[in-house]
Amino acid sequence: PALAGDARRGRVASMNPIHLLSHSDDWVSGRVHGWRPPRWVQVWMVASTRLGDGWAWLALVVIAPARGDGRVGHALAEMMVAAVAVNAAQVALKRAFRRERPAVAVAWWDIHAPDQFSFPSGHTMNAFAVATLVTMHVPLAAPLAFAAAASVGASRVVLELHYVSDVAAGATLGTVLASLAAALVG
Repeated sequence: PALAGDARRGRVASMNPIHLLSHSDDWVSGRVHGWRPPRWVQVWMVASTRLGDGWAWLALVVIAPARGDGRVGHALAEMMVAAVAVNAAQVALKRAFRRERPAVAVAWWDIHAPDQFSFPSGHTMNAFAVATLVTMHVPLAAPLAFAAAASVGASRVVLELHYVSDVAAGATLGTVLASLAAALVG
């Protein structure tokens, strides 16, 4: 009877969404660990992660006048509200969840995390917030903006600084918070 109860608990634990998520994250991390990408991929991933350091927000400063409707101040206000919301949220969530980063850091490039916690990915949150606002102002730029944001997210996994779920949460939160900021500024 004790064995049957242990087996049942094991099945229940394996159906637990957090356990499944953790297992999936570990599986992807295990697949990425040990892969030495070609030099061009390494350069691309490092450049992408650097874009997520905050440089992507400059795209909005450049894009704001492209609207052509004379509402540059409005676009910059959206940017400021979104930047504050996204960065305040990511700091609060990282402190609340306190999820440790993947155990192994890549040896092929000297990249260090800005903090010790991984959930959610702040780089990805910022990149997707910028992509969302760029798309609102210049809809034709959407494919390029979201490709760049996805590249930032991918770089965080490839550089072994985040789990896939950290990046997925960051992409979702960045998009939602930027949309809310734009709605708030109106």
